[in-house]
Amino acid sequence: MFEEINSSKMNKKIITGLALTKKITLLAAVSAALTLQNCGGENVGPRIKDATQETVYESTKGVVTEVEEVEPGNDYKIIDERIIDEKDKSIAIVHTLEGTTDTLSLKKMKSDESSYSRHSGLRGILYYSLAASYFNRSMRNVTPNQSNYKNASAYNKSTGLKNDLKSSATSRKVNVPGRSSRGYGSGKSFRSFGG
Repeated sequence: MFEEINSSKMNKKIITGLALTKKITLLAAVSAALTLQNCGGENVGPRIKDATQETVYESTKGVVTEVEEVEPGNDYKIIDERIIDEKDKSIAIVHTLEGTTDTLSLKKMKSDESSYSRHSGLRGILYYSLAASYFNRSMRNVTPNQSNYKNASAYNKSTGLKNDLKSSATSRKVNVPGRSSRGYGSGKSFRSFGG
């Protein structure tokens, strides 16, 4: 009888000990999971400590940029630009030295670089004209460069039209990391004209 009572007490202690061990193990697992989740959460994206909000404007209208070939295939001057309603119908009209006129779709130019191999220097001119609004996501990167225009009149017209493009653009707020959040590669610009 005495042995049975001792055996019963012993079994109770073992069961209680096992239950306590299970609880401790469960708490340790939950604690480890939470720790890993918190650590992993910080490394998922860039840490933005001193971020600032900026407004990004994206053009909704299209552009027709008319250029004149000055040197075969690689030197052009912009003679006129105008805004059109449909962005996907943006074009470059090229007056060649041979006296012909080529019409190039900016949509095709953006997706297939080989489509404009005859006018290899054209893209560099378009990046610094209103046509850049087709290639860029941000209107901030659209800046007419006076040296790419045939005369001051054409340049001034495009500069004025930039405000029209911006007024019809869509806007959204984005968080831009501050200097201390940029980390590796912060001295380099990863912004591109594509996309």
